[in-house]
Amino acid sequence: MSSGDQYTDLGIRLRPSRDDVERSFLGIVRSPLIENVIERSAMNSERVSENTARISKSTERPKSLELFAGAGGMALGLHFAGFEHTALVEIEAKACTTLRHNATLWQMRNGLLPLWKPTAVHQIDVCQLLDNASLHQGTLDLIAGGPPCQPFSLGGVHAGMNDSRNMFPAALEIVRGLQPKFVLFENVAGLLRSGFLPYFDYVEMQLRDPLCVPKKGEEWQRHRDRLTRRKPQSSSSSYLVTRQLVNTADFGIPQLRKRVLLMAIRADLADSPIPLLKTTHSEAALRAEQWGSNNYWERHGLTPPTVSSEREHRANHKKHRLTELPWRTVRDAIAGLPEPMNGIESPGVSNHVGVPGARCYPGHTGSEIDWPSKTIKAGVHGVCGGEAMIRYSDGRLRYMTVREAARIQTFPDDYEFVGARSHAMRHIGNAVPVELARAVGRHIRAHAEW
Repeated sequence: MSSGDQYTDLGIRLRPSRDDVERSFLGIVRSPLIENVIERSAMNSERVSENTARISKSTERPKSLELFAGAGGMALGLHFAGFEHTALVEIEAKACTTLRHNATLWQMRNGLLPLWKPTAVHQIDVCQLLDNASLHQGTLDLIAGGPPCQPFSLGGVHAGMNDSRNMFPAALEIVRGLQPKFVLFENVAGLLRSGFLPYFDYVEMQLRDPLCVPKKGEEWQRHRDRLTRRKPQSSSSSYLVTRQLVNTADFGIPQLRKRVLLMAIRADLADSPIPLLKTTHSEAALRAEQWGSNNYWERHGLTPPTVSSEREHRANHKKHRLTELPWRTVRDAIAGLPEPMNGIESPGVSNHVGVPGARCYPGHTGSEIDWPSKTIKAGVHGVCGGEAMIRYSDGRLRYMTVREAARIQTFPDDYEFVGARSHAMRHIGNAVPVELARAVGRHIRAHAEW
């Protein structure tokens, strides 16, 4: 099958509108994979007044294109936030199997509002997509994704911008081609380290001015210099960008996971960037609940542990009015699950099989059960055991099951992971926490007044 046939097999007709052609700047023929996204959102954009240049308050669900979809964490959260996924693009076969499996299950269980259509999942390299199609400016509502983070992650070999797995250039080229109303990128906090920050600044600069395209063979530093000197030429093709470093525990995810978000809105749709997300949960509130009111222990039916003087000091937070909810802990996350049995699937709970042999060694000490989990990671060579262990107050240690790790990443229990434990844990470790994606999706929709 030729590369052209690969796109034809997706069954999407190419019907560019006159407006699309007039506004095009990258060629004549747009990608059939993306055409469906643009065509289905074009009717909404025609209702937008040219005078107000504001976002349509359509009754249709806003359309999203998911890049680097993985096993679906961001896609699932955005679905819960009210987005409709026209396409999910992912290169790994096992992740695509999980995406299609859950789409089918969800359709059977929930009927009228599917997660996404199984046929919307496309196993294709984003770079291959760009190599085989010319993309045109369109009216897609949202492009979202987490370009592979191994080049910048502490859990990877962190070769950064020189790593062939750096997919930011491909993601930015998709944005240049489609010019959606909104863009959402999520990635590791390692991008803010001194060695990588200049490149991440460069990524953000490209998002602010996508029409300043890198020249063939041009080093990124030279392109950055051109971007620095140039002013964006068109408000309909430039973006207002918000960068935010978040700790997912501050948004109700039972995990200490620092990530950096880029949230962008097209400049012809707003006068100001998207505001920062407001946190909803705090360490201070958890300290107060555990060592002030003891509500935490009562909620779990436990006797409060003996309080040290240090913790008594920290518990003085109870004297102040706390407006945020307490951080959620590992115990909160796994509450209600049966105790896992080694090598045996728990009845009625998918992906909940106990794994023996957990052990502690330097750098692999597990996550305390009464504190948010350490960051669940994919690892370079498989499962990161140190973060995927639970440490009890009496010193016991055991591995998390796949289902427990999924709960830490806020996947619902009826979302199933297909394949061996190593594949499932890698997919979970690479995922955007579902509830973080939901929070960001709702935040974007509120800003758009959808």
